[in-house]
Amino acid sequence: MAESIAVLKLPEVVEVLHLAAKASISASGIGVLVINYNTARQTLRCLESIQQSKLLPDWVLVLDNASASDDYQHLLQNAQSPQAGSLHIYRSETNLGFAQGSNVLIDLLLQNASCQRIMLLNNDAVAHPDMLGSLDEMLNTAGDVAGLAGGRMHRLAAPDEVDTLGIAIYASLMPADRKTLDDIYVGPTGGCCMLTRRCVERLLALSGYCFDPRFFCYCEDTDLVLRALLLGYQPAYLDKLLAWHEGQASSGGGYNPFIAYHGLRNTLWMHIKLIPARLLWRNFLRLLLAHILMVGRHTMAGRFLLILRVYRDALYRAPEFFHERRQLMSRMHGSDAISALCHRITHRFYRLGYLRLVLQSLPVFKHFFSDSKV
Repeated sequence: MAESIAVLKLPEVVEVLHLAAKASISASGIGVLVINYNTARQTLRCLESIQQSKLLPDWVLVLDNASASDDYQHLLQNAQSPQAGSLHIYRSETNLGFAQGSNVLIDLLLQNASCQRIMLLNNDAVAHPDMLGSLDEMLNTAGDVAGLAGGRMHRLAAPDEVDTLGIAIYASLMPADRKTLDDIYVGPTGGCCMLTRRCVERLLALSGYCFDPRFFCYCEDTDLVLRALLLGYQPAYLDKLLAWHEGQASSGGGYNPFIAYHGLRNTLWMHIKLIPARLLWRNFLRLLLAHILMVGRHTMAGRFLLILRVYRDALYRAPEFFHERRQLMSRMHGSDAISALCHRITHRFYRLGYLRLVLQSLPVFKHFFSDSKV
């Protein structure tokens, strides 16, 4: 029998505001989770868009993740009563990150026995009125096969442009936002994702957590999706606009050192913990090339010390991820699930247009691209 994986103790948070709807509306069984970190304006805009939904949620849970006092007070003072169900705002005195912050809210939501759908939405997103109804209907149609579902998110600043179509994993084994329907869909991003209660409970039973709290933020959604795939789920994609996304409002915007560090370190942990051996061997040379290019890119951008820190910190905790890998693989759904994951790898080395974006970000090439008419 496989050794059990310990359930992680969730940190305590305090409920600081509870607003209930004045009128009773038929229950949907849906809870929406939103995390605020120094972006109260975006959070309030997100909450307002949720209340414009054609299918209203029964619960909206917001976690303030140790925001500055002014931002926190702005959130509390401007929160409005929902049209249906209830709004709960919680406060953590330490920043738990997206992963552990989401775990806390999920745990609170699961205490409602009638909750059957858990919707994760980035606080800098604006929900489409059809978002909740469309995802709920898709999961109802799929039964227990899908487990989780997502769709289109477009850029808030350019509503016709794709922000993400979910997660893709490429031949280099590097995950990224899926930008085109030509790339194979692996699963939804954590920024706009609906999960069934059953899927969440199975993830908790498998790992002891829904999102891996060690990740803090970035790649934690890929980690969750891969565990769902290896449990035999087939994440659903709806090619319909579900939300508009501002993007990286809480992490400073752009591809900054914070995003680079967490994204790269967490990807290494995800590879160690979850990528099947046959996939690692089959794609090893492309994975090695990806790391060589990554080191070169950040060295040329003056971030060599950051890359050293990524590898140092990733390797320092590698033994615990190898240990968890053995436990997880012994409890996975079997070879069919592993094969299904292998078939969700896009054959392209990495997403289209990425090389140009990288070159444009490097000082040595900026002059070339500024003069280019292409």
